[in-house]
Amino acid sequence: HIINTFLRGRLLLMNRLELADNALLLLPAGTFAALPGLRHLDLSNNSLVGLRNVSFRGLGHLQSLDLSDNSLSVLRNGTLAQFRSLPALRRIGLGRNAWVCDCAIEDLVNWLKESDQVEGREALKCSYPEKMLGKALLKINSSDLNCSVPVDLPAQLQTSYVFLGIVLALIGAIFLLVLYLNRKGIKKWMHNIRDACRDHMEGYHYRYEINADPRLTNLSSNSDV
Repeated sequence: HIINTFLRGRLLLMNRLELADNALLLLPAGTFAALPGLRHLDLSNNSLVGLRNVSFRGLGHLQSLDLSDNSLSVLRNGTLAQFRSLPALRRIGLGRNAWVCDCAIEDLVNWLKESDQVEGREALKCSYPEKMLGKALLKINSSDLNCSVPVDLPAQLQTSYVFLGIVLALIGAIFLLVLYLNRKGIKKWMHNIRDACRDHMEGYHYRYEINADPRLTNLSSNSDV
């Protein structure tokens, strides 16, 4: 118990953490939760492909974060918002990552243009796709990314439902009109069906009476002879 308390106290007081050159691919959630006093965090020269599940919240004293020489292709809005929320963070290293310059990188580009936290941001360049290879992230415009305007799916579905309702109402009105125009023929057709059903039922009833009464059965047999 004393050792655990000692180690916990040491973690709380830790102000520098060097994790460079460890071939890290992903960081588990809550990795830095027990290090509120951290001031310098070095994650350079690993194989990190994303920071989506990584939380830097609570690192209010963090001053420098080195993410250079990794395999980062984009930084999402959630991560960028965390960087903005850290009051002491002044130096972020993002050099030599494999930035994919498609529509997903637009938020990162906008953040780079307005933030002074990133060291050497002018040197950050696209690695993919081929047509954007070597282009500086700071020089990317929306027209370069050729992002289509997002479709308002709920509004589109609502419009589709309204159109479907109009079509169904029109079909129903036509059906009722056809019934009205052919009401005499339909009435005659219904009468014919009723008469046919009645004739069949009378025939079945007659046969049932013959089968049920032996005298009628004998009479029917004699008449056949």
